[in-house]
Amino acid sequence: MWEALDLDPAQQQIYEALVDGAVTVAELRSATEMSAAGVKAALSALEQLSLVGRFAAERGGEERYLPVAPEIAFESLLLAREEEIHRTRRHIQLLAARFRMNAVGRDPLDLVEIVTGRAAVIRQVDHLQRSARQEIRGIDRPPYANSDPDRLDPKTGMMPVQAQTMGRGVGYRVIYDTDGLATFHRLDADIGAAAELGEEARVMADTPTKMLIADDRIALIPLRAAPNELASSVVVHPSGLLEVLCEFFEVLWSRALPISEYLSGHRAGAPDGPSPEEARLLALLTTGMTDQVMARQLGVSYRTFQRRLHGLMERLGAATRFQLGMRAASLGWVTPTPHARPPEGAV
Repeated sequence: MWEALDLDPAQQQIYEALVDGAVTVAELRSATEMSAAGVKAALSALEQLSLVGRFAAERGGEERYLPVAPEIAFESLLLAREEEIHRTRRHIQLLAARFRMNAVGRDPLDLVEIVTGRAAVIRQVDHLQRSARQEIRGIDRPPYANSDPDRLDPKTGMMPVQAQTMGRGVGYRVIYDTDGLATFHRLDADIGAAAELGEEARVMADTPTKMLIADDRIALIPLRAAPNELASSVVVHPSGLLEVLCEFFEVLWSRALPISEYLSGHRAGAPDGPSPEEARLLALLTTGMTDQVMARQLGVSYRTFQRRLHGLMERLGAATRFQLGMRAASLGWVTPTPHARPPEGAV
Protein backbone atom coordinates (compact mmCIF):
# COMPACT_ATOMS: atom_id res chain seq x y z
CA MET A 1 0.00 0.00 0.00
CA TRP A 2 2.86 2.36 0.84
CA GLU A 3 5.06 1.45 -2.13
CA ALA A 4 3.96 4.60 -3.97
CA LEU A 5 5.64 6.63 -1.20
CA ASP A 6 8.82 4.53 -1.26
CA LEU A 7 8.25 3.01 2.20
CA ASP A 8 9.46 -0.55 2.52
CA PRO A 9 7.42 -3.11 4.54
CA ALA A 10 9.57 -2.65 7.68
CA GLN A 11 9.12 1.13 7.66
CA GLN A 12 5.39 0.75 7.09
CA GLN A 13 5.13 -1.73 9.96
CA ILE A 14 7.05 0.54 12.37
CA TYR A 15 5.03 3.65 11.48
CA GLU A 16 1.73 1.82 11.98
CA ALA A 17 2.94 0.45 15.31
CA LEU A 18 3.76 4.02 16.40
CA VAL A 19 0.28 5.13 15.36
CA ASP A 20 -1.15 2.29 17.46
CA GLY A 21 0.67 3.57 20.58
CA ALA A 22 4.14 2.00 20.77
CA VAL A 23 6.75 4.66 21.59
CA THR A 24 10.02 2.94 22.59
CA VAL A 25 12.30 0.55 20.75
CA ALA A 26 11.35 -2.22 23.16
CA GLU A 27 7.64 -1.63 22.58
CA LEU A 28 8.16 -1.51 18.82
CA ARG A 29 10.11 -4.80 18.93
CA SER A 30 7.27 -6.40 20.88
CA ALA A 31 4.61 -5.06 18.50
CA THR A 32 6.43 -5.96 15.29
CA GLU A 33 8.60 -8.93 16.31
CA MET A 34 11.55 -7.24 14.58
CA SER A 35 15.14 -7.13 15.84
CA ALA A 36 16.44 -4.07 17.64
CA ALA A 37 18.71 -3.28 14.68
CA GLY A 38 15.77 -3.55 12.24
CA VAL A 39 13.61 -1.27 14.40
CA LYS A 40 16.34 1.36 14.70
CA ALA A 41 17.08 1.28 10.94
CA ALA A 42 13.40 1.78 10.12
CA LEU A 43 13.09 4.60 12.68
CA SER A 44 16.16 6.34 11.24
CA ALA A 45 14.66 6.20 7.71
CA LEU A 46 11.31 7.50 8.96
CA GLU A 47 13.05 10.39 10.75
CA GLN A 48 14.80 11.38 7.52
CA LEU A 49 11.40 11.47 5.80
CA SER A 50 10.03 13.68 8.61
CA LEU A 51 7.45 11.06 9.49
CA VAL A 52 8.68 10.43 13.04
CA GLY A 53 9.95 12.64 15.87
CA ARG A 54 12.48 11.55 18.53
CA PHE A 55 12.30 12.66 22.15
CA ALA A 56 15.12 12.38 24.70
CA ALA A 57 14.86 9.86 27.51
CA GLU A 58 13.69 11.09 30.88
CA ARG A 59 15.42 9.99 34.11
CA GLY A 60 17.27 7.08 32.55
CA GLY A 61 14.34 5.80 30.52
CA GLU A 62 14.37 4.84 26.87
CA GLU A 63 14.16 7.33 24.04
CA ARG A 64 10.60 7.84 22.85
CA TYR A 65 9.42 8.10 19.24
CA LEU A 66 6.14 9.68 18.19
CA PRO A 67 4.64 9.69 14.70
CA VAL A 68 3.80 12.90 12.88
CA ALA A 69 0.04 13.01 12.23
CA PRO A 70 -0.60 11.02 9.03
CA GLU A 71 -2.62 13.75 7.29
CA ILE A 72 0.35 16.12 7.79
CA ALA A 73 3.18 13.63 7.39
CA PHE A 74 2.16 12.20 4.06
CA GLU A 75 0.64 15.24 2.39
CA SER A 76 4.03 16.65 1.35
CA LEU A 77 5.15 13.22 0.12
CA LEU A 78 1.98 12.82 -1.91
CA LEU A 79 2.31 16.29 -3.42
CA ALA A 80 5.92 15.60 -4.37
CA ARG A 81 4.97 12.29 -5.97
CA GLU A 82 2.06 13.89 -7.87
CA GLU A 83 4.38 16.59 -9.21
CA GLU A 84 6.84 13.89 -10.27
CA ILE A 85 4.04 12.05 -12.12
CA HIS A 86 2.96 15.30 -13.83
CA ARG A 87 6.53 15.96 -14.96
CA THR A 88 6.81 12.41 -16.28
CA ARG A 89 3.51 12.74 -18.14
CA ARG A 90 4.58 16.04 -19.71
CA HIS A 91 7.85 14.47 -20.81
CA ILE A 92 5.97 11.52 -22.36
CA GLN A 93 3.75 13.97 -24.24
CA LEU A 94 6.84 15.75 -25.59
CA LEU A 95 8.32 12.42 -26.64
CA ALA A 96 5.03 11.48 -28.34
CA ALA A 97 5.03 14.78 -30.26
CA ARG A 98 8.61 14.18 -31.37
CA PHE A 99 7.68 10.64 -32.37
CA ARG A 100 4.80 11.87 -34.55
CA MET A 101 7.01 14.53 -36.17
CA ASN A 102 9.68 11.99 -37.01
CA ALA A 103 7.20 9.35 -38.16
CA VAL A 104 6.90 11.12 -41.53
CA GLY A 105 10.45 10.21 -42.43
CA ARG A 106 10.50 6.76 -40.88
CA ASP A 107 11.04 3.58 -42.79
CA PRO A 108 7.59 2.19 -43.73
CA LEU A 109 8.55 -1.10 -42.15
CA ASP A 110 8.71 0.67 -38.77
CA LEU A 111 5.06 1.73 -39.04
CA VAL A 112 3.72 -1.81 -38.86
CA GLU A 113 4.78 -4.96 -37.07
CA ILE A 114 3.68 -8.56 -37.40
CA VAL A 115 2.60 -10.50 -34.31
CA THR A 116 2.55 -14.28 -34.75
CA GLY A 117 1.20 -17.00 -32.49
CA ARG A 118 -2.11 -17.13 -30.64
CA ALA A 119 -0.54 -16.29 -27.26
CA ALA A 120 1.31 -13.30 -28.73
CA VAL A 121 -1.88 -12.01 -30.35
CA ILE A 122 -3.75 -12.27 -27.04
CA ARG A 123 -0.96 -10.39 -25.24
CA GLN A 124 -1.06 -7.65 -27.88
CA VAL A 125 -4.85 -7.33 -27.55
CA ASP A 126 -4.49 -6.95 -23.77
CA HIS A 127 -1.62 -4.48 -24.10
CA LEU A 128 -3.51 -2.35 -26.61
CA GLN A 129 -6.52 -2.07 -24.28
CA ARG A 130 -4.40 -1.25 -21.25
CA SER A 131 -2.59 1.48 -23.20
CA ALA A 132 -5.82 3.33 -24.08
CA ARG A 133 -6.51 6.63 -22.35
CA GLN A 134 -9.77 7.77 -23.99
CA GLU A 135 -11.47 5.23 -26.24
CA ILE A 136 -11.27 1.74 -27.68
CA ARG A 137 -12.98 1.12 -31.03
CA GLY A 138 -13.44 -2.42 -32.24
CA ILE A 139 -15.02 -4.71 -34.78
CA ASP A 140 -15.87 -8.04 -33.17
CA ARG A 141 -16.26 -11.06 -35.44
CA PRO A 142 -15.02 -14.66 -35.65
CA PRO A 143 -12.48 -16.19 -35.43
CA TYR A 144 -11.48 -15.47 -31.83
CA ALA A 145 -7.99 -15.80 -30.41
CA ASN A 146 -9.23 -15.30 -26.85
CA SER A 147 -12.27 -17.59 -26.68
CA ASP A 148 -10.68 -19.77 -23.99
CA PRO A 149 -13.31 -20.03 -21.19
CA ASP A 150 -10.54 -19.79 -18.58
CA ARG A 151 -9.88 -16.19 -19.72
CA LEU A 152 -13.51 -15.10 -19.32
CA ASP A 153 -15.23 -13.80 -16.20
CA PRO A 154 -17.55 -16.67 -15.16
CA LYS A 155 -20.34 -14.25 -14.17
CA THR A 156 -20.34 -11.80 -17.07
CA GLY A 157 -18.46 -13.63 -19.85
CA MET A 158 -16.38 -10.47 -20.39
CA MET A 159 -12.63 -10.36 -20.79
CA PRO A 160 -11.21 -9.04 -17.48
CA VAL A 161 -8.96 -6.55 -19.30
CA GLN A 162 -11.95 -4.85 -20.88
CA ALA A 163 -13.73 -4.56 -17.55
CA GLN A 164 -10.58 -3.11 -15.94
CA THR A 165 -10.06 -0.67 -18.80
CA MET A 166 -13.65 0.53 -18.70
CA GLY A 167 -13.38 0.79 -14.92
CA ARG A 168 -10.76 3.55 -15.28
CA GLY A 169 -12.96 5.58 -17.60
CA VAL A 170 -11.98 4.42 -21.09
CA GLY A 171 -14.94 4.35 -23.49
CA TYR A 172 -15.71 1.44 -25.82
CA ARG A 173 -17.49 1.49 -29.18
CA VAL A 174 -17.86 -1.98 -30.68
CA ILE A 175 -19.45 -3.25 -33.89
CA TYR A 176 -20.54 -6.88 -33.45
CA ASP A 177 -20.85 -9.10 -36.48
CA THR A 178 -24.11 -11.06 -36.60
CA ASP A 179 -22.19 -14.34 -37.01
CA GLY A 180 -20.34 -13.68 -33.76
CA LEU A 181 -23.58 -12.89 -31.96
CA ALA A 182 -25.13 -16.11 -33.22
CA THR A 183 -22.22 -18.42 -32.42
CA PHE A 184 -20.17 -16.99 -29.55
CA HIS A 185 -21.58 -14.12 -27.49
CA ARG A 186 -24.29 -14.38 -24.86
CA LEU A 187 -26.50 -11.36 -25.49
CA ASP A 188 -27.79 -11.08 -21.92
CA ALA A 189 -24.44 -11.88 -20.29
CA ASP A 190 -21.20 -10.61 -21.79
CA ILE A 191 -22.71 -7.95 -24.08
CA GLY A 192 -25.23 -6.94 -21.44
CA ALA A 193 -22.48 -6.67 -18.82
CA ALA A 194 -20.36 -4.52 -21.13
CA ALA A 195 -23.36 -2.27 -21.82
CA GLU A 196 -23.89 -1.76 -18.09
CA LEU A 197 -20.29 -0.52 -17.85
CA GLY A 198 -20.93 1.95 -20.67
CA GLU A 199 -19.99 0.12 -23.86
CA GLU A 200 -21.73 1.46 -26.97
CA ALA A 201 -22.53 -1.45 -29.27
CA ARG A 202 -23.89 -1.79 -32.80
CA VAL A 203 -24.54 -4.76 -35.08
CA MET A 204 -23.64 -5.38 -38.72
CA ALA A 205 -23.73 -8.38 -41.02
CA ASP A 206 -20.65 -9.46 -42.98
CA THR A 207 -18.18 -7.07 -41.36
CA PRO A 208 -15.02 -7.00 -43.50
CA THR A 209 -12.43 -7.62 -40.79
CA LYS A 210 -11.72 -7.75 -37.10
CA MET A 211 -10.18 -4.56 -35.74
CA LEU A 212 -9.12 -2.94 -32.48
CA ILE A 213 -8.04 0.70 -32.20
CA ALA A 214 -6.73 2.44 -29.08
CA ASP A 215 -7.40 6.19 -29.22
CA ASP A 216 -5.84 7.32 -32.52
CA ARG A 217 -2.45 5.86 -31.66
CA ILE A 218 -2.38 2.17 -32.52
CA ALA A 219 -4.52 -0.45 -34.25
CA LEU A 220 -4.58 -4.23 -34.52
CA ILE A 221 -6.00 -6.12 -37.51
CA PRO A 222 -5.65 -9.74 -38.70
CA LEU A 223 -2.79 -10.45 -41.07
CA ARG A 224 -5.12 -12.39 -43.36
CA ALA A 225 -8.53 -11.24 -44.51
CA ALA A 226 -10.44 -14.45 -43.77
CA PRO A 227 -8.41 -16.72 -41.47
CA ASN A 228 -9.85 -19.88 -40.01
CA GLU A 229 -7.75 -19.29 -36.90
CA LEU A 230 -6.51 -15.96 -35.60
CA ALA A 231 -2.82 -16.79 -35.24
CA SER A 232 -1.23 -13.63 -36.65
CA SER A 233 -2.01 -9.93 -36.62
CA VAL A 234 -0.65 -6.61 -37.83
CA VAL A 235 0.05 -3.80 -35.36
CA VAL A 236 -0.33 -0.40 -37.06
CA HIS A 237 1.46 2.60 -35.56
CA PRO A 238 0.72 6.30 -36.30
CA SER A 239 0.69 6.63 -40.08
CA GLY A 240 -1.57 7.26 -43.02
CA LEU A 241 -2.70 3.65 -42.77
CA LEU A 242 -3.82 4.17 -39.16
CA GLU A 243 -5.77 7.27 -40.16
CA VAL A 244 -7.54 5.27 -42.88
CA LEU A 245 -8.45 2.53 -40.41
CA CYS A 246 -9.90 5.09 -38.00
CA GLU A 247 -12.01 6.66 -40.76
CA PHE A 248 -13.03 3.20 -41.99
CA PHE A 249 -14.37 2.33 -38.55
CA GLU A 250 -16.40 5.54 -38.40
CA VAL A 251 -18.00 4.78 -41.78
CA LEU A 252 -19.01 1.29 -40.63
CA TRP A 253 -20.22 2.66 -37.29
CA SER A 254 -22.55 5.10 -39.05
CA ARG A 255 -24.06 2.22 -41.03
CA ALA A 256 -24.38 -0.33 -38.23
CA LEU A 257 -27.61 -1.04 -36.36
CA PRO A 258 -27.73 -0.05 -32.66
CA ILE A 259 -27.70 -3.18 -30.54
CA SER A 260 -30.84 -2.13 -28.67
CA GLU A 261 -32.81 -2.20 -31.92
CA TYR A 262 -31.24 -5.51 -32.93
CA LEU A 263 -32.15 -7.06 -29.56
CA SER A 264 -35.70 -5.69 -29.62
CA GLY A 265 -36.28 -7.38 -32.96
CA HIS A 266 -34.98 -10.73 -31.70
CA ARG A 267 -36.84 -10.60 -28.39
CA ALA A 268 -40.04 -9.76 -30.22
CA GLY A 269 -39.75 -13.12 -31.94
CA ALA A 270 -38.67 -11.89 -35.38
CA PRO A 271 -37.02 -14.64 -37.47
CA ASP A 272 -33.38 -14.39 -38.42
CA GLY A 273 -34.08 -13.45 -42.03
CA PRO A 274 -36.74 -11.96 -44.28
CA SER A 275 -39.57 -13.98 -45.76
CA PRO A 276 -39.43 -14.52 -49.55
CA GLU A 277 -41.98 -11.72 -50.02
CA GLU A 278 -39.98 -9.36 -47.82
CA ALA A 279 -36.72 -10.23 -49.59
CA ARG A 280 -38.29 -9.45 -52.97
CA LEU A 281 -39.74 -6.20 -51.66
CA LEU A 282 -36.35 -5.14 -50.28
CA ALA A 283 -34.66 -6.00 -53.56
CA LEU A 284 -37.15 -3.85 -55.49
CA LEU A 285 -36.63 -0.93 -53.11
CA THR A 286 -32.94 -0.79 -54.07
CA THR A 287 -33.77 -0.36 -57.77
CA GLY A 288 -35.28 3.10 -57.55
CA MET A 289 -38.60 2.08 -59.18
CA THR A 290 -41.77 4.01 -58.36
CA ASP A 291 -44.19 2.52 -55.85
CA GLN A 292 -46.73 1.80 -58.61
CA VAL A 293 -44.15 -0.10 -60.69
CA MET A 294 -42.94 -2.10 -57.67
CA ALA A 295 -46.55 -3.01 -56.83
CA ARG A 296 -47.05 -4.32 -60.40
CA GLN A 297 -43.77 -6.27 -60.16
CA LEU A 298 -45.03 -7.92 -57.00
CA GLY A 299 -48.43 -8.60 -58.55
CA VAL A 300 -50.32 -6.74 -55.82
CA SER A 301 -52.35 -3.57 -55.60
CA TYR A 302 -50.77 -0.26 -54.67
CA ARG A 303 -52.61 -0.37 -51.34
CA THR A 304 -51.33 -3.88 -50.53
CA PHE A 305 -47.81 -2.80 -51.47
CA GLN A 306 -48.02 0.14 -49.04
CA ARG A 307 -49.34 -2.13 -46.28
CA ARG A 308 -46.49 -4.63 -46.73
CA LEU A 309 -43.89 -1.86 -46.88
CA HIS A 310 -45.06 -0.22 -43.66
CA GLY A 311 -45.32 -3.62 -41.97
CA LEU A 312 -41.68 -4.32 -42.82
CA MET A 313 -40.64 -0.87 -41.61
CA GLU A 314 -42.43 -1.47 -38.32
CA ARG A 315 -40.79 -4.87 -37.94
CA LEU A 316 -37.29 -3.38 -38.27
CA GLY A 317 -38.13 -0.27 -36.26
CA ALA A 318 -37.49 2.07 -39.22
CA ALA A 319 -39.20 5.44 -39.50
CA THR A 320 -38.08 6.12 -43.09
CA ARG A 321 -37.22 4.05 -46.14
CA PHE A 322 -33.62 5.10 -45.78
CA GLN A 323 -33.52 3.66 -42.25
CA LEU A 324 -35.23 0.53 -43.55
CA GLY A 325 -32.52 0.03 -46.16
CA MET A 326 -29.70 0.65 -43.69
CA ARG A 327 -31.09 -1.68 -41.06
CA ALA A 328 -31.86 -4.41 -43.56
CA ALA A 329 -28.30 -4.13 -44.89
CA SER A 330 -26.87 -4.20 -41.34
CA LEU A 331 -28.76 -7.44 -40.69
CA GLY A 332 -27.54 -8.95 -43.96
CA TRP A 333 -31.04 -9.02 -45.44
CA VAL A 334 -30.08 -7.04 -48.53
CA THR A 335 -27.00 -5.70 -50.28
CA PRO A 336 -27.52 -2.04 -51.18
CA THR A 337 -27.24 -1.17 -54.89
CA PRO A 338 -24.57 1.57 -55.07
CA HIS A 339 -26.06 3.64 -57.88
CA ALA A 340 -29.78 3.16 -57.33
CA ARG A 341 -31.72 6.43 -57.13
CA PRO A 342 -34.09 6.99 -54.19
CA PRO A 343 -37.62 5.66 -54.80
CA GLU A 344 -40.32 8.19 -55.42
CA GLY A 345 -42.83 8.88 -52.70
CA ALA A 346 -40.26 8.19 -49.93
CA VAL A 347 -41.66 8.42 -46.42
